[in-house]
Amino acid sequence: MKTIPSSVRFPDVEEEILEYWKTQGTFQKSLDKNRGNDPYIFYDGPPFATGMPHYGHILTSYIKDTVPRYFTMKGRFVDRRWGWDCHGLPIEYEIEKKLNISGKAAIEAFGIDRFNKECSDIVLKYADDWCAIIDRIGRWVDFDRKYQTMDLDYMESVLWIFKLLHQKGLIYESLKVVAYCNRCQTPLSNFETGLDDSYRIKDDPSVTVAFVDKKNSDISYLAWTTTPWTLPSNLSLAVHPDIDYCLIESGKWGKVILAKERIDYYAGQLLDHKILEQFKGKYLIGKEYVPLFDFADNENAFRILEGNFIDTKTGTGIVHIAPAFGEDDFNICSKNSIQSFNPVGLDGRFTEKAGFLKGMDVFESNKPIIAYLKEKGLLFLRENYRHSYPHCWRCDNPLIYRTISSWYVKVTEFKDKMVKANQDINWIPGHIKTGRFGQWLEGARDWAISRNRFWGSPIPVWKCDQCKTEYVPESIKDLEDRSGQSITNLHRPDCDNIFFPCTQKGCSGQFARIPEVLDCWFESGAMPYAQVHFPFENKAMFENTFPASFIVEYIAQTRGWFYTLMVESAAIMGKHPFENAICHGVILADDGRKMSKSLKNFPDPMKVIDEHGSDALRIYLLSSAVVKGTDIRFSETGVREAVRRYLIPLWNSFHFFTSYSGFVKGYSPKIILSGTNTEDRHILSELENLKTNVSQAIENYDLPKCYSHILYFVETLSGWYIRNNRERFWVQKINEDAANAFNTLYTVLFELSTICAPFIPFTMEYIYRHFTDNSVHLADWADQVPERIDTALNQDVLKIRSVIEGGRRIREKNRINLRQPLPNIRVSGIAQNTLEQFTDLLKSQLNVKQVLYENKPDTFSKKKIQPDTKKLGPVLRKDLKKVLALIQKSEFEYGKDGQLCVDQYKILASDYTIGFQAIFEDEDLWYERQLVVSLCLSISEELKIEGTARNLNRYIQDLRKELKLSYDDRIILSIEAVGIYGQSISSHKRWLMEQSLAVDLKNTVEEIMFEKNDAEGQLKIQVQKAKIDQK
Repeated sequence: MKTIPSSVRFPDVEEEILEYWKTQGTFQKSLDKNRGNDPYIFYDGPPFATGMPHYGHILTSYIKDTVPRYFTMKGRFVDRRWGWDCHGLPIEYEIEKKLNISGKAAIEAFGIDRFNKECSDIVLKYADDWCAIIDRIGRWVDFDRKYQTMDLDYMESVLWIFKLLHQKGLIYESLKVVAYCNRCQTPLSNFETGLDDSYRIKDDPSVTVAFVDKKNSDISYLAWTTTPWTLPSNLSLAVHPDIDYCLIESGKWGKVILAKERIDYYAGQLLDHKILEQFKGKYLIGKEYVPLFDFADNENAFRILEGNFIDTKTGTGIVHIAPAFGEDDFNICSKNSIQSFNPVGLDGRFTEKAGFLKGMDVFESNKPIIAYLKEKGLLFLRENYRHSYPHCWRCDNPLIYRTISSWYVKVTEFKDKMVKANQDINWIPGHIKTGRFGQWLEGARDWAISRNRFWGSPIPVWKCDQCKTEYVPESIKDLEDRSGQSITNLHRPDCDNIFFPCTQKGCSGQFARIPEVLDCWFESGAMPYAQVHFPFENKAMFENTFPASFIVEYIAQTRGWFYTLMVESAAIMGKHPFENAICHGVILADDGRKMSKSLKNFPDPMKVIDEHGSDALRIYLLSSAVVKGTDIRFSETGVREAVRRYLIPLWNSFHFFTSYSGFVKGYSPKIILSGTNTEDRHILSELENLKTNVSQAIENYDLPKCYSHILYFVETLSGWYIRNNRERFWVQKINEDAANAFNTLYTVLFELSTICAPFIPFTMEYIYRHFTDNSVHLADWADQVPERIDTALNQDVLKIRSVIEGGRRIREKNRINLRQPLPNIRVSGIAQNTLEQFTDLLKSQLNVKQVLYENKPDTFSKKKIQPDTKKLGPVLRKDLKKVLALIQKSEFEYGKDGQLCVDQYKILASDYTIGFQAIFEDEDLWYERQLVVSLCLSISEELKIEGTARNLNRYIQDLRKELKLSYDDRIILSIEAVGIYGQSISSHKRWLMEQSLAVDLKNTVEEIMFEKNDAEGQLKIQVQKAKIDQK
């Protein structure tokens, strides 16, 4: 078998594998292999191609690749089809910037047909870059069969969904207060304003205004607002009927009314005030006041109304009501038969209805409005108000809330269906079900789906211009039959030019389409149906595979795509749209802020991949907490750690096998079902555990746990099995024990490559191909071999590893190198027969001369009480030191339930722990639960000389590496040594020559390759490769 290099550049390996996959058509073969088998469906949410992929896209892609790879290897047919999100304001915004125009009027002047053509052309601007990046990271997905939300088939399925909702009475048009973007001139749905990063810290002027009573001009009602620009639209005030209000007299302001609980807040303005009267808010209801402006003259307006939504946490307890710009305002005025007054145009500027404010942007109008109020003597207080304020997620401009006529899905009608369907979904992390997503469903409101824009699927409603009858087609054919036109494009303006006569009896009107387009989120929610052109095609296939097995997106999509999928699925199919959902967190920059190109606070992901490889980035991201919904700070160090902890040990194990199996004569690798040697049986048993644990973890969609199990096994393989069995591989001619060792390692590496293939696809492909010349991704998941499992042996080895870990920690604590032999280690807490079985291993791993079994730790240690000072400090206070001193002296007694009786105090068992400390002065101790080990640190002269010989061997091995000698190369060793170095050579010459493969040891150095001169002596070393006839 060919030997692989000892070191490798993983990105280069990946490029080689990518070329192999491309030339062999491996992805397509993986699809063909399972075609016709039980399908595993996952929904691939379509991204926009108007920008380059970032770490969030790459993270999601890794998950979308890893999970399907696993289920493919388990024999399921996993179709992986790419999609593009093509419609919506993000696209329009790009074109507006390109054309240097802004707003609906400018677009209409440019021409809707020309504008939408520009949108269509830019949709796939970065598609080639996306394809290249997705390919480079190793994600397998079919770009050739991509679906696009702007395709006619896709849009027809969207039309069908709208028709079905309309038939069910779940679509309606209504005037409501909604979030609105002045720049985009369109409303937003409530969940769009809840998307992550849609809120910004904003400084606004807040004003407390005096509204003068109509009958008694000496009295004013104080009302507070953070939106002074809404004051010209004020039509009423509101108070809570049960809150206490006061009539106050103040020298500067005369008589004012506000809530009693807010008087202290305004103490600076109400100097030398006195309370004249106190009363409940219900006594103010119906009182009239003088309008601030003379813009509106609405019937029933300018009086005080009852508002049960009012509290006294902020403001004055009296609320200014502008029904055109607030939901509560709109509702309270509608209830009291007060029509809205809206002097703001769709562009966010005041119209002629607002007098001197005409043409002014609402946010820019705050200053002149405040100046006007001050001039009129109505400005009681002006302050700065810093708050988190919603912004448009598309253009980043601040939103307003305003009344506008929109089309809605009546979500509240079937909200209970969604809540019930949610119970059938496995969410990762689990708290999403009843938390973020569940609560969002319970509070679901009707969904505003219309957008006053251009580039999107049209709202398929045609209205008669006379009788107002509505017509909604169920298909393109239906619309063609009704209109008599051939339809090849559903975009505006084509759909706007479809007219046909009304067929209602006695009506001579004409049907024309309403101008709005659908919210692009409606299209996203339609993805399961529209991507396969359901119900017009693939009807049986879709119905047999719905709902999807799996879906993944970042956590904010609980109020985005996950939500719209649920809305449309519950309404149409009556069930949940997916069975398993991973909600991953957000990847932040290393400084904790959002990743920003302008700030340059994160490394280019492709440069990271070029440096460390995609496998490393995949491991780093998918093994992290981000996969379980937690935000993380990106660290390139973490990617390096993935290389160090996963890839290098895997490669070293692979290299070790190919190197030694290539040297030994008479060996031919084969898969074995079981082992005879204890070490072989143990690693094979652990391999079976790995299969079980990884399979269970990924089928629970717990990717970090998968990687945790893989890491444990990799460490066990490289740091335990190979390390402890090296000498079994150091043979020139195969023997039974060596064959067992080689076959065990071969079996482990072979099966490990199939287990890890979905998680480390490039490196595992390289290993598997080296063994078979085939792709691991066309192989089946490794079969279970139950007879390999030896749980008792695994547990015994785990205990022995703990002993070794404890011994090494003692060495580290006392700064004694592992190459320095020590006299003995005492062990208590492990069965004697287990300890005896592994005595030779413990001697080797801990470099001790004896392993001593102790039945109880009392023979070499004494118990040490460790009080929890954090708990006891607040209780004992000044007596804490005294009690700790008494415990240190063992001046206490054990009481009931493990209590410590110290002086007059009783310390609960939960407030202390029991530790151990060594009895013997030359020993140090480590303990963990029942296990207690004590290492003798006494170093005799003989042990010191042996330790020096081991250090000499290390220096020689390092020189062999520098000379790039192979494992079986013999050397000529030249050493000049004085002091302890000379003594170590005299005592351990034969051992040194065996370890270093030296055919000769000379005492004269011609060329110094290593030199050491210290208090212990002097040392010079030269290493030369021996000639063939010298071997």
